[in-house]
Amino acid sequence: MDNTNSLPFVYVVNAVFGAGTLGASISTTLIMQADSRFELMGIMGTGGENQVTTEQSLFYPNSFTVSIRDQTTGRDLMSAPVPQRIMCGNAFQQFLEKRGIIFEPQSNLLFTFTNLTNVANTITLGLHGYKIIL
Repeated sequence: MDNTNSLPFVYVVNAVFGAGTLGASISTTLIMQADSRFELMGIMGTGGENQVTTEQSLFYPNSFTVSIRDQTTGRDLMSAPVPQRIMCGNAFQQFLEKRGIIFEPQSNLLFTFTNLTNVANTITLGLHGYKIIL
C-alpha cells in the first residue's frame, strides 16, 4: 500500500452489560464508511470489571467473548466466539494481522458479545487499520 491513498483509521465498537448479566449476549452492527475500503491490521480491546487494572487483568484479560460476521458477504470471521484474551491480546501485546483484511465500502459487520462476568462490563473494541481512499 502506498501512502498517497491511505490514512490510518480506527473503527470503534462498544457494548455495555449491566451487573448480574453473566452469560448475556448483545449484538451490535458496524457499517463502514462509504468513501473508502478499509484494511484491518489489528484489533485491540478492553472490557471487564469497570476497567479494573490489576496484574491479572493486564496479562490475562477474559471478561467477554466476541464473534464477528461480515453481513455484506455472509462470511463469519471466526468459527466460534473467541475469548477476549485471544482476540485482543493483553495490555502489552495486541492481536495484529500478518496480512491486512480488506473490507469494501459500507461493509456491514455484526459483532456478538457475550459477558463472562457478573459485574458491570463495558467493552470497547478498536479495529485498527487504513482507509484506502477510492
